[in-house]
Amino acid sequence: MTEFYFFSVLDGASAWWWIALAIALGAVEILTFTYFLIWIALAALTVGLAMVAFPLGGQEQVVAFAVLSILYTLAGRFVLSKVRQTPSDTPGLNRRSEQLIGRKGKALSDFENDEGLVVIDDVRWRARLAIGQIQKGDSLVVIGAEGMQLICEPG
Repeated sequence: MTEFYFFSVLDGASAWWWIALAIALGAVEILTFTYFLIWIALAALTVGLAMVAFPLGGQEQVVAFAVLSILYTLAGRFVLSKVRQTPSDTPGLNRRSEQLIGRKGKALSDFENDEGLVVIDDVRWRARLAIGQIQKGDSLVVIGAEGMQLICEPG
C-alpha cells in the first residue's frame, strides 16, 4: 500500500505532538464552549497515548485520528442529547418572559389591535391580549409568553 508523502512526515513524530495538539484543542474548547472540539481533542489524546504504547506510522496515525474523531463526536453528541433532555430544576431560568406568568402589571397605553405596552416591576414589555379590552392604566395579569411578548388578560 502506497503512503502519501505528507503522512510519512509523521513517521518519526513523537507522541507528545499529539498530546500537545489535544491540549491546544482543549484550550480552544474552553474558550469557545462549542462542545465540538473536545471530542477531536480526545481523539488526539488517544492517538498520543496509543503511540506511547506502540509505534504507529504516519498513515496509521492520521487514520486513527480521523476515525476516533468521528466516533468520539458521534458518541459525544448522543450523550449530550440525553443530558439535554433531562428536565431542569429551574425551567424558566433563561426565559425571563415566562418567569412573569401569573404576575400583575399595568397597561402603559391603550391596546390597539390587541397589542400594547405593559409595565411589570418598572420594566416595559410588549404584550398581546388573549381576551377582553385594556385601556391605559388598567391592571392586567400575564397568562403566557411567546418569545419576549407577554400574553395578558384583564385582572
